[in-house]
Amino acid sequence: MKIETIKVRTRGFKGRSFKIFIFLLIFAVLVLGSLKLAQVIRGYIFYKITEASNNSSAINQAIDYSFLKPFRNWEVKGLEEIDALSAVSMVINSHEEKIVFEKNSDEMLHIASLSKIMTAYVALKNYELSDSIVITQKIVETEENKGDFKVGERLTVEELLASMLIESSNDAAMAIAEIMGESKFISLMNEEAKILGLEHTYFMDPIGLDPDNGIGGNNYSTARELALLIQQILKESRDNPKIAKIIEIMNKEEYDIVLTNGNFHHKAISTNKILDEFPNMIAAKTGQTPKAKQCFLVILPKPKGDGYLINVILGSNDRFGEIKKIINWLNKAFVW
Repeated sequence: MKIETIKVRTRGFKGRSFKIFIFLLIFAVLVLGSLKLAQVIRGYIFYKITEASNNSSAINQAIDYSFLKPFRNWEVKGLEEIDALSAVSMVINSHEEKIVFEKNSDEMLHIASLSKIMTAYVALKNYELSDSIVITQKIVETEENKGDFKVGERLTVEELLASMLIESSNDAAMAIAEIMGESKFISLMNEEAKILGLEHTYFMDPIGLDPDNGIGGNNYSTARELALLIQQILKESRDNPKIAKIIEIMNKEEYDIVLTNGNFHHKAISTNKILDEFPNMIAAKTGQTPKAKQCFLVILPKPKGDGYLINVILGSNDRFGEIKKIINWLNKAFVW
């Protein structure tokens, strides 16, 4: 008896499966190809529609290199005749700062009454403009008597700031510090310097005096760090009217100081002797002691475009003449 092997007929089944697979593959390719073709067609149509405006824009639109300015004009020689120990000119705008002139700008030096800029900054972060203090014997005994304040007179912070920043009254600076106590106030000045990253700035008093008999410390900083302090003040001034008072007061040529009872006290006259020569000057502050020599800080608008030009000079024998040399040189040596 023959045993027949039973063979399963699978050939036809395999053939049909293969044909279905090929059909699905072709269908998928056609679908994907159609989608890609539709995308290409849409892109081409959009290109043709906008081609004319694109070409016109490319032809008429100049490339904007303003973010690179100012450009150095090398046909103008460098500025060598500045005798001050340190100086810096810094351009700042909303997003950057750029040094366009410097001489020993990171050298730590005595800063005299430029210290009063930080005094004003700390005062306006901790007091109200309407806060007041009665002038004491300690205040009037402070070195120099600009303001000619008398024991028993009462003045507001706003009036004291005007006297301190315009005529550089030491009595006014001491009075501002004494509202909370001199020691605490000086600590806050140094805290603010640390917060702002002014690593080479330190204060021993709210004024900037030379120590008695040449013994003791002085307030010191660098030209670059003083420029950075002003940069911070300008930045905060955009949103804080109280901080903006610093710049507003430093811009004044004169100011009538009044007591809290409304009585006129005296007219404060600016120590800035070149204010009339630069009518667009935004603000300025002077400083001078035998040890610090002459110091000067000037804020000008950037010659072109938005921003500021901050100039600081320390350890000078002719602060007004040298700052004018720097400003005039910057106008020639750079394309703004």
